[in-house]
Amino acid sequence: MHRLIVEEIPWVYACCDRLIRAEDIASASRFQNERRRTEHLAWRRIVRRELGESVAIGYNDVGAPVVDTPNTYISVAHGAGCVVVAISDRRIGVDVESAERDFSRAASRYMNERERALSSEENWAAKVWTAKEALYKLYGERGVELKEGFRITSYDKTTQQLSATLANGEQAMVDIATYKEGVIVATAYFTN
Repeated sequence: MHRLIVEEIPWVYACCDRLIRAEDIASASRFQNERRRTEHLAWRRIVRRELGESVAIGYNDVGAPVVDTPNTYISVAHGAGCVVVAISDRRIGVDVESAERDFSRAASRYMNERERALSSEENWAAKVWTAKEALYKLYGERGVELKEGFRITSYDKTTQQLSATLANGEQAMVDIATYKEGVIVATAYFTN
C-alpha cells in the first residue's frame, strides 16, 4: 500500500516552521539555486508532516532518500512547480514532469519502437519519460539505460497503468496521474 502526496511548492518558508529542522536547512544549503533549496525543504517538510516530526532522513548508497521508520520507504520528485512524495511499505519510485515540456526530440533515446506503438496520445512521450524515471528510482541502481533497462510492455489508457519489465527481469507497474493543468506524476512499484 502506498500514499502519494502532491503539493504545489511554497516558494517561501517561515524560519519558525516546526517541521523544518536545522539539519534540513543545512542540507538545503548545499544547493546554490534558491529554487532547489526550496524544493528540498518542501519534500522534507512533507515527510515530517506525514511520518512524524522526529523522523530521521538520510540517503542510501545511490543517493536516494531514506527514513529511519521501520518498513517505510519514500521516493521524492519535484518539478513543474510541484513536489511529490510517495510513502510505502515496500520500495517505490516516483517522478513528476510538465506535459508542456517537449519530449519528442529525445524520445528515441529512451523509447523503443514497441513502446512508441503502445499509444498515439499527444503526451505519450512525456508519460513514458516520467514512468521510466520512476522505474529508475524503484530499481535503485545507477548506470541502467532508460531505453533498454526499463521496457514498457503494456499500457491501459482507461486506468492509466503501464506494465514494465526491469533490467533484472522483475515486473513492475506504473500508475500515471495528471494533476493541475498538465502535471504528470508516475508512481512505480513491483508487482510481486
